[in-house]
Amino acid sequence: MPEDENSQSDLYRIVSAELIKAASAITGFKLKKPQFASAANVSGIRTVELIFSQRHDSRTIFASDNSYGHGRKAGAWTGSDKTAIAACRAILGAAKIPPKEVAGVEVVSEMGQVSERVSDGEVRTHEPTVLRKLARASRTIEGIPVWHSYVNVGLNFQGQLGWLELHWPEIPLAIVKEGDVLRALVKRGFKAPDLPGARVEAVEAGFIHSPAIGFFMDIGAAIRIIYSGQQPSVGRKPLLYLDRHGNPVTLPRDIEPAKPAAGGRPTPHPPSAG
Repeated sequence: MPEDENSQSDLYRIVSAELIKAASAITGFKLKKPQFASAANVSGIRTVELIFSQRHDSRTIFASDNSYGHGRKAGAWTGSDKTAIAACRAILGAAKIPPKEVAGVEVVSEMGQVSERVSDGEVRTHEPTVLRKLARASRTIEGIPVWHSYVNVGLNFQGQLGWLELHWPEIPLAIVKEGDVLRALVKRGFKAPDLPGARVEAVEAGFIHSPAIGFFMDIGAAIRIIYSGQQPSVGRKPLLYLDRHGNPVTLPRDIEPAKPAAGGRPTPHPPSAG
């Protein structure tokens, strides 16, 4: 057996029971004799239809049922918002998310609309329809928002879990204390830098961290400045993330930047005199 297969086999014996238990407790998935795989900072198990995986370096979970979704066998939930919210809160509890960190749960409806060309000069548009409803939880720590943390929950037509993405990393105490300092600075009237062609719309202290999919888990506190342009309806709103001194904060990493391919163009040098 190749060395990497030996390694996967050993990892399976060590961590598979914990993954199966977590999948059952958090998602309700019953994964009997699942396949196992582990690479970089993620390990997961799967059957023909069910998938459950976790990051090793943060409280991050991905789960899905291949039969879930609009137009698929299990369908997608389009019913009561209360059902979706209750399912999201149940998952938060099963994942041991501290209740005081849950800022709120809202439901987002994904809409679809069918159009058909009746003739060269006429297009018939049908009424929009709800394709699915997703419950989304947001996060706060001691009243300070954690902008990049979330839980997204999608239910199937019967109200059972069909899709889950949970990204809720632990925030170190030192970072929480820095967030308190930044919040105090904002309350005292933190001066946002001028941005040509834009005006300050909002100034807020909060926490930032790396995204759910990536190879790193950077965590920090920052003051976020939101600007609105001269034409608010055009383009994205400019954002700045600053530290306590008003200097730009390095944003959290996700993956390593691509390295130049070997054998690329040589570095140009100025011609020698002569």
